[in-house]
Amino acid sequence: MVNSVIYFHGLESSPGGIKTEFLKQETDFVEAPAMDYTQKGIFEEWLDYVKTEEPDLLIGSSMGGYFAMALSSHTGIPVLVFNPAIHSRSIEIDGLGSGTEKLIGLVVLGKKDDVIVPDLTLQMLKGDWNDLEIVVEKNMGHRVSLDVFVDMYNKISSNEQTK
Repeated sequence: MVNSVIYFHGLESSPGGIKTEFLKQETDFVEAPAMDYTQKGIFEEWLDYVKTEEPDLLIGSSMGGYFAMALSSHTGIPVLVFNPAIHSRSIEIDGLGSGTEKLIGLVVLGKKDDVIVPDLTLQMLKGDWNDLEIVVEKNMGHRVSLDVFVDMYNKISSNEQTK
C-alpha cells in the first residue's frame, strides 16, 4: 500500500494540478514541491529529505523522473516515472549521482515522445542493474494524460514492491 508519495514535476512544468489532486485523494501524504533543477545543491537537499521521510513511492515525469530514479538509486525507494530524462537533458543537475541500490518500480514511456526518445531509453534501461517494469504507451507522447497517470499509479500501488 502506498501511503506517502513525493511527486517531482518536469523541467518546464510546475507543481500541483490534477495529478497532485488525484494523489492527495489516494494517499495520506503527498509532497509535490516546486523544483528548480538548476539550484545548486538541490540533489543533496532532496536526498537528505527522502532519507529522513522515507516515502513509499517516488514519482516523476521527464526531468522529475530522472531525479526520482537518481534518488531511488541511493535509497531503494520504488519509483513510478514517466519518460525519465536519463538522456537528452537540456541541463545537468548539480550534485546528482547514482547510488548503488537496484532500481525497482515502473517506467512508462510514450511511444510518440519526441523529447525523450523512448527507444534510446529502452536501450539504456536494459540489463540486470535494475528491476524496473517498463510499459510503452503507444498513443502517448511526452505529456502524460491523467488517465494514463491514474492507470499506472494503480498498477504500481497494487504491486508487491510498494507494500
